[in-house]
Amino acid sequence: MTVQLGDIELTRLQGVEVDEGRNLVEHRLVGATGSVFQDLGRGSIRLILRGLLLGEVALEEIETLRSAHADGTPLRFSGDVAVGSEITEVLIEDFEVHQIPGYAFRYEFTLRVREWTEPPEAPGAALAAVDAEVAADGLGRVEEGVAIGGALDDPGALAALIDGNPDFLSRIDVGELAQAVLGALGGLDAMDFAHLASALTGVDVDKFVGLVEALAEADSLGDVLGILADEGIDLLEEITGIDLSEASALVQAFVGGPEFINKLQEVTDAAQALLDTIADFDPLAEVEPLAGGPS
Repeated sequence: MTVQLGDIELTRLQGVEVDEGRNLVEHRLVGATGSVFQDLGRGSIRLILRGLLLGEVALEEIETLRSAHADGTPLRFSGDVAVGSEITEVLIEDFEVHQIPGYAFRYEFTLRVREWTEPPEAPGAALAAVDAEVAADGLGRVEEGVAIGGALDDPGALAALIDGNPDFLSRIDVGELAQAVLGALGGLDAMDFAHLASALTGVDVDKFVGLVEALAEADSLGDVLGILADEGIDLLEEITGIDLSEASALVQAFVGGPEFINKLQEVTDAAQALLDTIADFDPLAEVEPLAGGPS
């Protein structure tokens, strides 16, 4: 009979005993004959293996079995005796070795092994990974919220935040975008706004359109146009992803507004220069010497 125990093949077994039982709890009833038994299921199968280990490899096999016994490591189990049972792994419960006098490398052994069953997971263990992921996601959202809250006070920082993580834009509504611009209107940097417009149109054109409309509703669109015109910012060079041919007249006017204001300013400056020239012109200056007659 051969039994495979871990990596060791026990080929010289002289006896195998199998003990199979059930876990029964006896309940005695007062005044009744006999007892009632509660069946808790099949118990672990116990086996007693007796045999010989021969040759120089016997010492290595003994050491392997001794280590497995000391470590309490489950070992794979297979053999004819396991046919029809569910036993696949065992623990070595007891290990005895006797060297036979007068023989070199000849040992008798007795192994008592017990069926090993993987212990069930602790309650809630299956949800531990989910809980950890939810906690990490919640912490990440808190950190994102703090970052967004700080960036809403500065259009330039908001543009950098969106460029670094476009997903943040989905958590910022149009009202918050407009408030960020309106709150900084007194000291708004034209290039910061241009970068914000570029970031918005590169990720979500609708958010840019909504921002323009919100600024118009707040009667602040002209103020923003004036700031852009003063700095000579051309939004057409900054924004991407927007089709002006399909945009509303308001958006078209806003995007082209700084250029229009610059041209209007040029016309205004030219008109002022002409008025200054006319004011300095005296039409009688050339005829005054003639008014006195010949000298």
